[in-house]
Amino acid sequence: MTTGSPEGPPPQWKDIHQSILSTLDALNASTSWIATAATVGIEPVFERVLQQVCGPAEVSPQAYIEHITRDTGMRREVQQRLSRLMENPKLVTMRREAQRREAEHQLHVLHYVLSGKQPPEWVWTTLDEDQREQLREAAESGEERDDQLLPRVQRAIHKLEVTPGIYGLCEDCYAIILLERLQLVPWAECCAACQRKREGIPDQAPQPEVPITYF
Repeated sequence: MTTGSPEGPPPQWKDIHQSILSTLDALNASTSWIATAATVGIEPVFERVLQQVCGPAEVSPQAYIEHITRDTGMRREVQQRLSRLMENPKLVTMRREAQRREAEHQLHVLHYVLSGKQPPEWVWTTLDEDQREQLREAAESGEERDDQLLPRVQRAIHKLEVTPGIYGLCEDCYAIILLERLQLVPWAECCAACQRKREGIPDQAPQPEVPITYF
């Protein structure tokens, strides 16, 4: 596959770019890609779009990425489309439901290590024998016990089991806690800004967000 060598005409980057934007816009109006994005992220979806458009144009997807990396306007247009896909309500719902399931699993495992109380059967059966043995050793040793963390983990589990609708909502400002924060801290009660306030840490100026960092 060529990338615009001196032996042939240069790629028509504007036409290729417009085709990619149009394809991303069409995706936003459909649902065929949502299950993939919810499971493995938006990158494979974007890669498929690049292959579909760049293949017939006889350029490599990497060549297109390199081109728009040097063109701020083109890069911004692609990022805006990808951000729009990531904000699709159906995708957000699926991601949050998947995160709730993963968080509940993580919390039960952590609770076992912290308390010595074996997790529910549905959690235990997802672990292989080596993982179970490692957790048994950690739970029995008591080295990981944390009297401050344990009640927070228990409270998060209670939310997921009794009132799952409020799990992932900040207890102070009622905003939705970022999925990235919940992935790192599944027992989080607050968004990062409110947590800093609780801890008396001066708030920081928000950094510009670039939801998609594919290039």
